[in-house]
Amino acid sequence: MDWIFVVAAAVLGFVLGSVPVGLWVCALYGVDIRSVGSGRIGGTNAWRAAGLKAAIPTVLGDALKGAVAVILVRYLGRQFFPGMDSTLDALAASLAGGAAVWGHNRSLFLGFKGGGAGGITTAATMMAIAPLAGGIVWLTGALIIWWTRMASVGTFAVGACSLATLVFLYFVDRARWPWPYMLFGVLVFLAVTVALQRNRQALKDGKERIITIW
Repeated sequence: MDWIFVVAAAVLGFVLGSVPVGLWVCALYGVDIRSVGSGRIGGTNAWRAAGLKAAIPTVLGDALKGAVAVILVRYLGRQFFPGMDSTLDALAASLAGGAAVWGHNRSLFLGFKGGGAGGITTAATMMAIAPLAGGIVWLTGALIIWWTRMASVGTFAVGACSLATLVFLYFVDRARWPWPYMLFGVLVFLAVTVALQRNRQALKDGKERIITIW
């Protein structure tokens, strides 16, 4: 039964992550976000599509769905499987979080495409899984975006930093930072790397979009 719960956690995370917050928010302002800018449904493109009034709820929604997936899975695990092994508990939370990022990028409700790049969802989910590591990721992503003014570069930094930080912490203290957390790092790094394929080419061509809000 414990393993069934672990699989269910991944499914739950994917479904929650698939909620197309940016698409629905921008639709309230009469804009199809998929027809603007990068075509993604994340906060940066919501800004381009409908301004700050759409970007703020989009960012909050994208952040919450990953974090909620992890928090909900941990709550359900402790309620219905109180004797579950701590490693399985960490695995369930990690798969729920990783699946939420993949769901955001490959939304179930959009035919497994047309999602976001996963930066905000990854960073917020990291905070729910491992707050210390999440804080490092948030700071790294924010500094990279401020320095480069490119959301895609910051998103890649978030994915890479997530993996690197969790691997490092595992070797520092395996009891506190179990191996399933590294699996989460791998999942989100792959998710953002795949999602940013077009952006990497745009960077090579010198055509990547710059954030112009400062």
